[in-house]
This record gives sequence, C-alpha cells and structure tokens, in this order.
Amino acid sequence: MTREWKVTSNDQGSYVKPSSDHQRAWYFLHIPKTAGTTFRVLLENHFHLDEICPAYEFYQIKQYSDEQLSGFRLFRGHMGYNLVNYLPVTPRVMLMLRDPMERAVSHFEYIRRDPAHPRHALIHEQGMGLKEYLLDPVLSTEISNAQVRPLAHLADRGLLSELLDDTHSQDEFARAWRHRDRVLPPQDELLEVALRRLETMDFVGIAEELDKGMELAAWKLGAPAPQQLQSLNINPGRTRLEALPDDVLELLRQATVLDRQLYARGRARFEQQYREMRDAQRAGQTGQTCAAAPKVTEDRLVVDFLQPLCGSGWHQRELVPGKGILRWTGPGCSSDIHVTLPGGRDYHLHIVLADWLDDELLRELSVTLNGVSAAAELLQQGEEIRLQVRVPASLLASGDNRLRVGLETPCTGVRGGEENSGAIDHNHARKLGVAVYRFEFMSLF
Repeated sequence: MTREWKVTSNDQGSYVKPSSDHQRAWYFLHIPKTAGTTFRVLLENHFHLDEICPAYEFYQIKQYSDEQLSGFRLFRGHMGYNLVNYLPVTPRVMLMLRDPMERAVSHFEYIRRDPAHPRHALIHEQGMGLKEYLLDPVLSTEISNAQVRPLAHLADRGLLSELLDDTHSQDEFARAWRHRDRVLPPQDELLEVALRRLETMDFVGIAEELDKGMELAAWKLGAPAPQQLQSLNINPGRTRLEALPDDVLELLRQATVLDRQLYARGRARFEQQYREMRDAQRAGQTGQTCAAAPKVTEDRLVVDFLQPLCGSGWHQRELVPGKGILRWTGPGCSSDIHVTLPGGRDYHLHIVLADWLDDELLRELSVTLNGVSAAAELLQQGEEIRLQVRVPASLLASGDNRLRVGLETPCTGVRGGEENSGAIDHNHARKLGVAVYRFEFMSLF
C-alpha cells in the first residue's frame, strides 16, 4: 500500500534546491598542506552533493556553463583567486592558512613521498634533500610564498576564458597561464594584493587552530559545530622545524618572507572573527541544529548521503559506481544521524549496509533510537544486507518528531592494502566500522 506522506520535502526522491537565491555560493580556496583536506571534507558535509561543484582544478571549470555555475552553492579546490575572478557571481571566500615554514617543509615532504607528483622522480634521481630543493631557483618556486601567490591572481574572466578555450588539460592551462603577462602583480606588490583580499574573506582559519576553525566555519554556514575532527592527509612522521640545521632554517625564512606576514595578519583576522562569534553566542544567538528531511520514494521515506550530513561519526562520501553514495562509520565507535519524521505512527527502519570491517563486528553492531537500545535484525534482501529496527510512535511524541538513529560498533579498525594508481593512499590509516548506503523508513499500519 502506498501512503501519501505529509512532509516538507520533495516528491519521488528528487532533490529540490532552495528557492531563495539571496545567498551567494561559498568558495573554499584550498592552499595545499594547510589542513585543507580535513577542512574540505567537513565543509562538504553541510551541502547536498548536487550543490557542490565537482571541479577541483581550474581547467575542470571549462565544462560548466554560467547557468550551471550559478546553481552550485559550494566550490572548493586548488584554483586560487582565479575562480573568484571567473565566476559570474562573486562567491563568499573561505581560506585556511598554516605556519609558513611548517607548511613549506610539509609540502616538500609530500612531493618526496608521492610518486604521482610530477617532481617526485626528479628529486629522487638527483638525491635532493630540503636544502638542495630550496637552493634550486626553479623547483623552489612551488613552495616559496605559496600562500600569498594564490591570493594575488589578477587574470580577469576574459583572459581566463581565452586560456580555457586554447588548452586541453590542467597542465596545459597552468603552463599557458604562467607565460601570460599580468596574471600576477609585480613581486613588490604581491603581498599588498593578497592582504587586501584577505580582509574581504568571509572566513579565515588557521591550521594550528583547526577545531576552533571548524566551529567558526559551521557558525558562518548556520550549521551545528562538528562533534569530532578527523585529520586527513597527515604525515605523522613529518620533520620538525627544531630538527633542521640553522642553514636550512635560514633558507626557509627567505622562502617565506611574504607568507609569514600574510599568516600573521590572517591569524589576527581569525581571532577577531572567533571573538565576534563568541560575542554573538553570549548575546543569545545560538547555532542551528540539523535534522534531515527524508525524501519520499514510493512507500518509504529515505535519508541518504547525497543529502547534507545531519549527524556525526562518519567518514567522507564515497561513490560506488552503479550503486550510489556511501559513508563509513568511524573513526570512533559511535555514529548517528538526525531525522524528522511524521509522527503518530510506527515505522520499520531498514539500514542498508554496503560493507563492514569484518563479520564479527557486523554481528555485534547495535542500534539506538533517541539514546535507547533497540532490537535489530540482520536481513538479506536480494543482494543487499539490511539491519531492520522497529521505531515505535512513542519515540516521536516530543513535539518536533525528531529521531536520532545511533550505530554502535564494538571497535573500529584499519583496512589496508588498496592501491591508488601509484600515488599516496590518503585513506590508508582511516579507522572504519560499517559502510551505509541509506536509511529507509516504512510506515506500519
């Protein structure tokens, strides 16, 4: 029997973008090795997948029309200020900065570790250490003042469009861009341009204050602060500055003169924005809470991971071709989602599983509903494994019809061994539990 659902949502499971267009899109200007991967994943959690522009390098923007670009609510990537100059509507910019000398060392070690980086083979063939790299006038440009330069891009939309039309890959575009005049200010004006743009940014975060930065970013987005942070793309064996000899430290200082001034101003701006948030909170302006509005699909309500994540304890989205989007639980043992359902009825909840760390963990998987343990039964339906739980109407009698579905695993663990096309596997150290496709709620009559 098909039920006519009375919910504020879309129909037939299709996503409907917000009708209001008064808010400009967000753009996370990702400077490499500034905790940007961690920040990006947490940022993406606040948006429907259809709202996020897939392009991460500037050349990939070529495939989208102005109408399509205007429909995205989040851009993120290694595109510097070129993207701001190119988009039909100026976005609100978010930026993460990191201590410049630490960032330079981290960037070099990333190149040395990653076989997919175009300069990886060269530095190994020549036996280069950090000192030799910094002394090379060509190679060192990649890490010299690498936080100032992306903020100082000058190419306008016309020139960028011309370069996109004339090139056929990101590498071609980057080479053509570097050989054009006036794409960057003169050396003595780089910092001035970058600082001026820094003052206009809607969010400036500091890698060394990532937890506070994510709290502030969530506040800016009108979303709840994350309950836990997952540090991604981190090298636990990285070289510490105090371990470097004095001559290398001096070379690092010379390579980061402008970046260190930008960082000092950025840290001051971050602290100011954080104080303003705290003042607003003390004045009674509380952050929003999040509860997913299920999609209507035939006789059931569905919460999947195309939607913004309303919950905690999950890894980033992953696409399984032909099957959909999943998320793994982890790195801790507790994960949950928050959903608003029509009240006054009982439901069967089916949690559709995609994978699990091992069979023992699956057998010990438990479910809570609004903090109360619930009996769960493993079912096989076709090729799918489902966890079935009964949701009594009494749990939705609080007035707001909110339900928190919790998944508890006895432990989490690392699944290793996957290859990543010769590059670094940035997920190799993730602690995982079970992978979930979606949550389906079926009304019982």
